[in-house]
Amino acid sequence: MRIAVIGGGPAGGSAALALARGGAAVDLYLPARPGEKPCGGAVPEHVLPRLAGFDLSPLPAVISPAAVLENAGGGRIGVDLQGIRIFRRRDFDRALAEAAVAAGAVLRPARAERLEWGSGGLEVSAAGETRIYDWIVGADGARGLTRRSLGLASRGDSLGLGGSLSGLAWDRLVLAFPGLADSYLWIFPRPGGASVGIAYTAGRLTDAAARAALGSFLDRHLPGGWRDLPGPRYRYPIPVFGEWTLPSVRRALVRRVLLTGDAAALADPLTREGIRYGLLSGLWAAEGLLAGDPERYPDVLAAELAAEMERAGNARDLFFEGSIGQWMVPAARLHSGVRRVLGDLLACRQPYTGLRRRLLRSLFNPSRIRTPSAP
Repeated sequence: MRIAVIGGGPAGGSAALALARGGAAVDLYLPARPGEKPCGGAVPEHVLPRLAGFDLSPLPAVISPAAVLENAGGGRIGVDLQGIRIFRRRDFDRALAEAAVAAGAVLRPARAERLEWGSGGLEVSAAGETRIYDWIVGADGARGLTRRSLGLASRGDSLGLGGSLSGLAWDRLVLAFPGLADSYLWIFPRPGGASVGIAYTAGRLTDAAARAALGSFLDRHLPGGWRDLPGPRYRYPIPVFGEWTLPSVRRALVRRVLLTGDAAALADPLTREGIRYGLLSGLWAAEGLLAGDPERYPDVLAAELAAEMERAGNARDLFFEGSIGQWMVPAARLHSGVRRVLGDLLACRQPYTGLRRRLLRSLFNPSRIRTPSAP
């Protein structure tokens, strides 16, 4: 079986690594200069052991930094954040691709320019050459060649607006909820700098309002010329999981393409976190191909993610503009149990199933009430 992986982020890298370790003939197509991503770059530690053959120890990382949550009223609370590692995406993605190549994948250091369905298989053209494959793993994002070739329009995207700032000494993770629709702001510490940004939904918040909110937030936390710091700036779609996700994946499967990560629209609709689901979907796609049963891949996505992502979508308004968003920070200042729940949520240990029940149980447990020191 000849397999091409198009795109080398977390989804493409994990798929290529697992396929190569399983003995498959796999080519990994990478653009010569992959761009930075509008995200914090945090990876839950409990996912990393699933990446067999991937040694993270040489990578610079920020491990479980101090975290602060802010609300629109100016309230702030420190949260104990354990179990995450924050990488520069260029480091993480490159190391994952190198691990795949070390396991036997063939690197094609060029952007795939054309994908066509021929009588002999799927034809991928890049750098003036065309190769034929039996299956494609599409891992090239929400606007990539794979989705375009399949005629799949994006729906329900959120947006990330921000930048990766270099030359900045910063060691604290900050998340702020400004009370503007379903948006939130972030500063994530990274080796040698920080990732900053705002996530929001087009149509619910204008670009101008998002830029103003981000500027005001960064002026508060990074006074003294953050605008002059080097590093890429971006505005980028965040393809969240929705009613469109599984039909698109099934449509692609008919044409021998397995969509993964952002190409499949797997980002969490509440947090917009996508690295974890990129890694997992790449592994699930590889497992199906190696077992000779790629047709099961959409069913695996449905079983593993659909119910949880539906709950995340339903909780979005409740979390940002409803009761949870209103009392989360003040309650957490008084209740150690609430802080513990929020820390688990941020570290991806707390599923949405049972989240509200656990928050309410923590809120009304008098044994966990105390006054914390200011962060």
